[in-house]
Amino acid sequence: MKCLKMWILVMLMLLTVITNYPQAMLKSECLNEDNMSVEIVDKIYKSKNNYLDINVIVPQIKGLSNDKKEAEINDKITKWTEKWIDEVKSIADEYFKDYPSPLISYQLYVRYKVTNNSDIISFYIDYYQFTGGAHGITNRVAYNIDSVTGNELQLKDIFKSDFPYKDVLNKEINRQISKDPDRYFPGKDGFNGISDNQTFYIKNGNIVVYFGLYEIAPYASGISEFIIPNKLIQSNVNYDKI
Repeated sequence: MKCLKMWILVMLMLLTVITNYPQAMLKSECLNEDNMSVEIVDKIYKSKNNYLDINVIVPQIKGLSNDKKEAEINDKITKWTEKWIDEVKSIADEYFKDYPSPLISYQLYVRYKVTNNSDIISFYIDYYQFTGGAHGITNRVAYNIDSVTGNELQLKDIFKSDFPYKDVLNKEINRQISKDPDRYFPGKDGFNGISDNQTFYIKNGNIVVYFGLYEIAPYASGISEFIIPNKLIQSNVNYDKI
């Protein structure tokens, strides 16, 4: 009887934790081999009714040495995600109060992927939204973070100041496009050079420059990604290990 009471007490404690903290689940995955205290926390948003299915998991960084920067990045991810959810939910709630539920529910589905774990912590979040029509749409948002300072990095921050990185990357991207030009929009609607706030992430020590759906190519081509060979940029980067 004593063991039974103890088991019931333990179960009640577990239920209390789950009920009070439904949106965060600590993962054991380390993000940085040189800074083993840096981990990631899943922030989860899930709900479902007759017309809207929300299944969202976004990352929260835990363990950066710069607490302020860590809080800023996590807050940025949270605010962007919740604004996106709230906007779609508000539209769906307003519309379906007067109309029957759709045959296929509206969907908000989000997952993220950690792609680099050395001097730069790099990951991207794919926000998928289906609100009727022929297909849904995915918006990819990447984050690249200096593991020491906690600063978010732009593409220019990867390179030494005197390196003409735009010229080198533009030439390489044009070369890759020329191998399969039918996948991309022609002329002014296609690729016309990388921008100052160009989206990218680091994967397996390589820079991957990417463009969102419809940005330089039709929907059928998906998210356009270009892996930049290290031989083109070696000795011109600010990081020993990207």
